[in-house]
Amino acid sequence: MLEFIPTIVYKRIFMLSLFYSLAILSSAQPQIDAVRVDNPPHIDGRVDDDVWNLAFKVYEFFQQEPNLGEPSSEKTEVFVCYDSKNIYFGIKCWDNPDKIAAKEMLYDARISNDDRMRILIDTYHNKRTGYYIAINPLGAKIDASLSNDGSLKNEDWDGIWDGRAHITDWGWEAEIAIPFQTLGFNRNNDTWGIKFSREIEYKAETSYWPKVGINSTSSQLSDAGILVGLIDISQGLGLSFLPYIVTGFDQKRDNGSDYRFSAGLDISYHITPSLKTAISLNTDFAETEVDNRQINLTRFSLHYPDKRNFFLDGANYFQFGNETGGAKSVQDKVITFFSRRMGLDTLGQPVPINYAVKFTGMAGGWNIGALYINDDREKEKNNFYVARVNRNFLKQSSVGFIGTYGNTLGPESNFVVGLDLKLATSTFRGDKNAALILFGQKSFTKEVANTNNSSYGIQVDYPNDFIKANLGYYRVEKDFIAGMGFVPRTDINEIYGRLTLGPRLKKYGILQISSGGEFSIIKNASTNDLETREIKLQPVGIRFLSGDQLTYSLVSQYEYLKEDFNIFDDVVITTGGYSWWQNEIKLETKGARDIWGEITYGFGDFYDGKQKEIEIAANWKISVPFLLACKLKKNIIDLPEYSFTSNVYQFNANILFSPNLTLYNFVQYDNASNTIGLQSRFRWILKPGNEIFLVWNSKYVEADSGYISDTGALRFKMKYSIRF
Repeated sequence: MLEFIPTIVYKRIFMLSLFYSLAILSSAQPQIDAVRVDNPPHIDGRVDDDVWNLAFKVYEFFQQEPNLGEPSSEKTEVFVCYDSKNIYFGIKCWDNPDKIAAKEMLYDARISNDDRMRILIDTYHNKRTGYYIAINPLGAKIDASLSNDGSLKNEDWDGIWDGRAHITDWGWEAEIAIPFQTLGFNRNNDTWGIKFSREIEYKAETSYWPKVGINSTSSQLSDAGILVGLIDISQGLGLSFLPYIVTGFDQKRDNGSDYRFSAGLDISYHITPSLKTAISLNTDFAETEVDNRQINLTRFSLHYPDKRNFFLDGANYFQFGNETGGAKSVQDKVITFFSRRMGLDTLGQPVPINYAVKFTGMAGGWNIGALYINDDREKEKNNFYVARVNRNFLKQSSVGFIGTYGNTLGPESNFVVGLDLKLATSTFRGDKNAALILFGQKSFTKEVANTNNSSYGIQVDYPNDFIKANLGYYRVEKDFIAGMGFVPRTDINEIYGRLTLGPRLKKYGILQISSGGEFSIIKNASTNDLETREIKLQPVGIRFLSGDQLTYSLVSQYEYLKEDFNIFDDVVITTGGYSWWQNEIKLETKGARDIWGEITYGFGDFYDGKQKEIEIAANWKISVPFLLACKLKKNIIDLPEYSFTSNVYQFNANILFSPNLTLYNFVQYDNASNTIGLQSRFRWILKPGNEIFLVWNSKYVEADSGYISDTGALRFKMKYSIRF
């Protein structure tokens, strides 16, 4: 293994790691004095209650883009106050109403193309973990949990909070109320971190309070301001009940319909304000959005994210090793605990979850995550355990342990144990971000040899504005099995890296130019034979002041097939080594327009043939309540003995009656399965935590007369939150 890593790699990693011996200094940050009120504001999106005159006002916003350090071009005010149960924010954003970008009203929608206000809250004031809250001028809300100084953002986390907004003749305004029951915090610490940022889309402008440097990200917590004086705040008893009922029917062609009814209960209890336990009985995921279809033209399993709320709440407490780093290309290559495995059998088919117990939170400097799941598969093979503990030290560093017991991949018992270390700072050489990650783990599987059963790695990250770089190595031995994880390739060593330079031009309509490259070299861990090599060069990538982006990439690829590869239908690529080059051009238009989208065109060699890849996404906001979107991905493959085309078509038609009342329709087709899938999803938020869903899922197959319904499922789900 050692001879696989060039000496120069050791030298670079050593040099980049020296900064961890330096002292980490922090400058004083601006402060907000918390104002306690007796009569809270009425949350209707209009900042006109008398109580806002008592609140602390933040008004000094400074640009990060396009003009670093200059005051925001438009007047912005944020008001902050609290009572024993909630923290409140009033937002006033002056602007030309005709130029405000506001398309979305759907909860958890992608509002990155809209004007918006973001609020980051670091409730432990540890500059590591926190919450991300955002709202646009129409009241569309998005939230996320943050970890690793905001570099890991779990946008699928759904907290219970209220927010309303509306557009005025002078701009737009919003009100937000966040219950303390939704947040974890240290009762003995009255100081939180807080950060605001405003996006003005038509100006491509981002402004912050407090002032940030060019290397700061929109979810970075380490440069947040300070909110002091939060006293006598309460989560009540910290006890919540979420009962739900689900009814509906399943139908299958020629088999009639089977009617369904079930009920379940989710219980959560804050043992302390920072430690939470949750119990789910007869766990149900009827309202979960369907996956986006993909056609896999690689030899290895694709990674699909988990979208189920029970597993997403507190997911950051279970992340381990390279999952916590900035190299996105390897984050999903060695996942010790992959929650999507839960509730699926070895063939990927759903298995009902009978009950689950979860424990997450912080105690002192310890981050704790524990999970137990019992599902409906064969007894004695239906119990799954996960434990993850790590200890914070210095300002942003940590060392930790993970253990899993259970096997979703086969009948054999499986136990995995691992250790990881992360040394990180956001003040390297003044205001630069840098991190070093080390991890190692071993698996123990019944009837599998315990000699080549390890996985370990090292990674250095330098994710900054002008220079973005990482360099890393990891090894997965042939008998390493993560029975509750996701490891698509074993018996490999991989060394990878990236270097991109991003000068800011701000001339000729250009905001920033990026140029650089990345590489990945994968060798067989047993034989040291080269299996995969990818070198991607990006000569130019341009971000325009208009919000459009254009990139050109050149990719060199090598693959060695140890056995014949069935790539599509009956098309087989025979064993041997293959090298090829490809080109890729990508154009993204500004999302603030009524019609926007992106197009990617790739062309070049592919194994011993040719490939053309076309991906087109188009979106049309007909008016505020109506959105049409479509996406096409087409691969045209010409091989010496075979030719084929793979197609994936997707179509959305969404009706947004209000931020709390939406109808989402999603149709997909792919010619690998040759089926059409449809999901219609009606969601009515009666109030935060109380919701009604009506969801229809169906599959259509080809017949002589065209496509006909093969299966269908209708679910009505009602859940009601009771908090004490």
